[in-house]
Amino acid sequence: MTITSRQQKLLIIDQVNYPQLVLKHTLSSVGYKVATARDSAEAIRHISAELPDLVLLSLRTDDSDGILTLRALKDYFKLRLDLAQGAGPPVIVLSALRDSEQMHEIQRLDVSRILFKPINVQELLDSIRSSISGKNEDMPQKRIIILGAEDRSQQFLRSILTDEGYYIETIGSKEGFMELLGKEKLHLCIMDLLPLGDGISETLKSIKEIDEEMVIVTIGDSSQDDPTQLGAQRHFTKPLNIHEFREEVDKLLMPQKTEKQMEPENKEEETDHPGAEGAEEKSTDAL
Repeated sequence: MTITSRQQKLLIIDQVNYPQLVLKHTLSSVGYKVATARDSAEAIRHISAELPDLVLLSLRTDDSDGILTLRALKDYFKLRLDLAQGAGPPVIVLSALRDSEQMHEIQRLDVSRILFKPINVQELLDSIRSSISGKNEDMPQKRIIILGAEDRSQQFLRSILTDEGYYIETIGSKEGFMELLGKEKLHLCIMDLLPLGDGISETLKSIKEIDEEMVIVTIGDSSQDDPTQLGAQRHFTKPLNIHEFREEVDKLLMPQKTEKQMEPENKEEETDHPGAEGAEEKSTDAL
């Protein structure tokens, strides 16, 4: 196996020794230099002595301490005078948490990637490589707004899309959404038509006037007209087919590949990264 001239450094933060050791062994065996820490204080001591290329943070069920650790790391990176703003090492979260509110909190802290346990080794290696190489900067986290849905529907839609790694916000009123749309870049709006009542066509027209590239997905019952003729990209009828809904959102937000991206990768280049060789054998393993 060929390793890059400078061995890439990873820091694993995990309160429990055994999974920490398993993960360390897995990543060391493919060429990474791996350090470990049990909490934020220990992690910051490691980072102060030697800045890693990437941090892996393991979160367990109901792990409020892990989220505090993530917040402490992000605060520390902001204080490092040798780091440009936002230039701290990427953080990949390995999460047993699936609570939508906690996932929302993690997303707000701007992690590079969230992987859900049990961890697939091939997916982990690919995520580490792309995060360190900076490919994530070319594909920033997509921002989704849920508009008009009642609390129960909001929670349901969040739970469907949180696993996909999107940044999700909810807004109750059309006025609040329009104000936000005029100030910030949003990628997709999910509109629950029923609570919005009349004036749906006017709402869609107003959105497109402010941002004609805004992707709009609507949800309604079978008695409502299809809003795709009014500017929405896709309309779903309740009850939702979860698999179809996720796939369609992914498809709508997927960036078009450039000619360069569509070219096959050079095999020689692949072997210049840790984990390129032998990863296929581990693709079905889980940590």
